[in-house]
Amino acid sequence: MSREQTSKQCMSCLGSGEAATDYGVVDCPDCGGAGTLPPRNVRIEWRAADIERALEAGRPIEPEHVRWLLAELRSARSALTSVMALAHDTGDPDAIGLRIRFTANRALGLYEPAAGPSTE
Repeated sequence: MSREQTSKQCMSCLGSGEAATDYGVVDCPDCGGAGTLPPRNVRIEWRAADIERALEAGRPIEPEHVRWLLAELRSARSALTSVMALAHDTGDPDAIGLRIRFTANRALGLYEPAAGPSTE
């Protein structure tokens, strides 16, 4: 796949990679000066870091950022629930599906893990 197919032009700077400020031209804060948006996982990490910095500085968090964070949380939980359901349908002899289900459940907290059989 070419870079054009996997990258999306930054709409904040219209692909120039630059943003005008009162102090002159700087790298676009949305694309980091690249002109194209990085992959979604990078943008999520950037935005989460912005929220953390705001909290550490004692600045209030805007409702739009809370709504975005909740949407990301719901999306991740939905994906993990789907992974858990798919892993349940595997019939692998190495119990990889079971390990996937337990790992996903650790994040989701859908079920309390049952105590295993006693080794005594």
